Amino acid sequence: MGENGAGKSTLGKILAGIHRPDEGILEVEGVARRFHSPLDAQRAGVGIVHQELSFCPNLNVAENICLSHLPKLAGHMDWPALYQKAQTFLDEIGAECDVREELSRLSTGQTQMVQIAAALATGARIIVMDEPTSSLSAVESQRLEELIGRLRRRGATILYVSHRMDEIFRLCDTITVMRDGQHVATMPLAQTNEEEIVKLMIGRSWQKQFPAHIERAAGPERLRVENFSSPGKFRDVNFSLVRAKCWA
Repeated sequence: MGENGAGKSTLGKILAGIHRPDEGILEVEGVARRFHSPLDAQRAGVGIVHQELSFCPNLNVAENICLSHLPKLAGHMDWPALYQKAQTFLDEIGAECDVREELSRLSTGQTQMVQIAAALATGARIIVMDEPTSSLSAVESQRLEELIGRLRRRGATILYVSHRMDEIFRLCDTITVMRDGQHVATMPLAQTNEEEIVKLMIGRSWQKQFPAHIERAAGPERLRVENFSSPGKFRDVNFSLVRAKCWA
């Protein structure tokens, strides 16, 4: 966990071979590694699910899922094998979309699920999930959590990045907090709480993150609007503006 700009996504991309580290040692199962490309990371069993969607919108779902290992027959694409293979991974995560559908026609949530299926298709044993539920519906998020449970039981390691505290406490065993590109702390989740995590993330007690003027009483009413409407958009909106929280 960490605030925006803490370095979470950058670290994930280093682990997945997208960025190269300036210094330090990366070990996978006790073996020092230096990835020069995402393919190197895939061969070492490391995959990533990006926060921003990074696929080929002009290709279909199956092609995107199996892009790094397209099945071939006699030098040509084996389309039946491709569709069957892609469908297997979609079924595993409970995603409902047509493997023949062009990716650009899917919703954002469906595209995120395809990206997760693609990470599984590489055979990754270590999966970095960078804000994976940011584009998912409540039902899709629940399916993802069930999938994470199955992956854990199979022995996979999930590095889960999220701003949603409830997800962290529901899914994770250990938490690492980053701030301004630096490692702050790593601890078992059972030994901490939300208040302590927020303090580690922002570098101060959470009570101090609000300025003093927030506590001031509201001033007199300055403006009132009643029955404000816009045809086809909204109607009968009422609000008033006061000298609230004013520090002038």
